[in-house]
Amino acid sequence: MVDSKNLRIQLDEKIPEGQTMNEAQKQIAFADRIVLNKADLVDGSELENIEQIVSDINGTAKLSRSTFAKVDLDSILNIGAYADIDPANLSSAATKGHNMHGHHHIDKDISTMALESPVRLKWSAVDEWIQELLWDSRVPGCKTGVLETPGMEMLRLKALLLVADFAPVGSEQRVSQATVVVQGVREMYDSFVVPEKSTTAQDDIQTHESLYKIVFIGRCLPKEKLRRSWEMLIQQAATE
Repeated sequence: MVDSKNLRIQLDEKIPEGQTMNEAQKQIAFADRIVLNKADLVDGSELENIEQIVSDINGTAKLSRSTFAKVDLDSILNIGAYADIDPANLSSAATKGHNMHGHHHIDKDISTMALESPVRLKWSAVDEWIQELLWDSRVPGCKTGVLETPGMEMLRLKALLLVADFAPVGSEQRVSQATVVVQGVREMYDSFVVPEKSTTAQDDIQTHESLYKIVFIGRCLPKEKLRRSWEMLIQQAATE
């Protein structure tokens, strides 16, 4: 829950020693749902600015407004946020999330980036790519030293992907073709076959290639390097 009236002040608070973000920045960056409270205490244009600031940090979170902390509990509880992804949020990430130009008081290094994944990929190759990115803090796919990423800090990774030969965690059985959700927080990540009863509507995602994406939220994202590396992976791992 965000304090709309005081968010600018909170985002400008001193970063604790040994950390890279203050508490307000971290809570927004890691959230799947964000409620803008005290919406009645700021005018309409300022509230829109606050929404843009929040989206600049986390372009995939679903936003809602409230007053006196009144919230529809169904919108924030039992949403299956970790094992599911709303394609609408991924689709908007590419336009909502960007560096925070014009908001000089915020850490301009925190941003969202979305890349499309229009073809079915070999899961083993995708899995190795994600591991190198998150575990080694290195953009994969190029010669050693070419894509060094000093200062890169991956906070969240989300993806909706078409994959082949998917191996669920803890299972020896493989799925020949699957629509998979990937959720990562810092160096930890997991992957799931899209549930049959899901906000990720099967009829929609099977007919709209643009819904398949991988999204990064982080500090000092080397966007062009990530783009080239992901495109290289698609060329190498495509099954179609």
